[in-house]
Amino acid sequence: GIGDYMLRILQIGLFFVFLTIFPFIPGSLLILPGSGTLPEAVSGSGKKPIRPGFIAGTGSAGAYTLPAMWCAGWIVMFASLYWPAVLCILFHRSLSELTVICLVIMAVLILAAAFRLRNPEYNPKKLIDGYIHGITFPEIIASAAVLGHAIITAVLMHIDNDDYAYVANATTALDTNTLLKYIGGTGKEVVTYGADGIDRLVSSPQFAFYAVVSKLFGTRPAALCHTYLPPFFTCMFFICFFMVGYRLFRGNRQKTGVFAAFIFLVNISSYYSTYTAGTFMMVRSWQGKAQIVGMVLPLIFWLYTGILQNGSMSPGETVFLAAVLEAACLMTSMGAVLAAGSAFVLAAITAIIAKERKILLMTLPPLILPLITAAIYLKVS
Repeated sequence: GIGDYMLRILQIGLFFVFLTIFPFIPGSLLILPGSGTLPEAVSGSGKKPIRPGFIAGTGSAGAYTLPAMWCAGWIVMFASLYWPAVLCILFHRSLSELTVICLVIMAVLILAAAFRLRNPEYNPKKLIDGYIHGITFPEIIASAAVLGHAIITAVLMHIDNDDYAYVANATTALDTNTLLKYIGGTGKEVVTYGADGIDRLVSSPQFAFYAVVSKLFGTRPAALCHTYLPPFFTCMFFICFFMVGYRLFRGNRQKTGVFAAFIFLVNISSYYSTYTAGTFMMVRSWQGKAQIVGMVLPLIFWLYTGILQNGSMSPGETVFLAAVLEAACLMTSMGAVLAAGSAFVLAAITAIIAKERKILLMTLPPLILPLITAAIYLKVS
């Protein structure tokens, strides 16, 4: 009927908003506007550099503030779903109940972001102008390459690797309104989580994220993972590398563009195996492993590069690290442990170079999150 048709149109419109505009809102909780330039420490003065654009300890991405907010929004969504999904699985709750919980969490995040977005520095025109003004030819070329590949992932490419773990279980959850009551690949009822690799889905239930999104917007997990999300995830991955380049080269946007173009060329040349980091990033982006190498690890590197340049770690940066590591927990248990180990090593190196042990101490609390995920994995195995 006409009512169903209108509901479908509404779902499509909201889905488009979810993919494009909505991530900026929760992303504002982690990324704050500001110049983002990181001045050199005053040599011999004993003073630490001031952090322009840092409010309450959370870091800005300078000219890339708006793209960084969009990426951070996905981090917040992944992280906020982790514990509701794990607990709903362990207590045998339905997908509908998890969806309601997620809607409540999103509403709370929107309210929290509303207070922060009152800051006039979040004016969209100002943020857009901050990105466009001063954009360089290398950035344009690198961005065009990324967008071109994003289109290819949506229109010309279909890869179903690991659908047994991701798409099959998301589809089963959606069609049966359950969460790991049945094994997606076989249809058999789950007797023990230690069978058929279900243990890794309990401790890192990314399939639940895809099932919830599919339920909310009336799509199918296969189309979501293979067609709708890959172009956006491709952009998200390379935005993270643009952020890294911008910070490495201290705001030099020409060098940033060359760096991003180099990263792109390296990754499109990596399809000599189905298991390289580049293959996951460029071809299998809906999988947790891809998001670890394309988003989580670059963001951790981005974080500690800024900490090293400033000589100290703030509480806001600890919160940022916690969000990134919790998002990693949703993606894959092994990836979460890798991310935690990377953060610890970078924190130790940064603390030694900066001669500030507080950096290592402030890194430790977020590392508890991946340890809990590892404990859940071992327990359900």
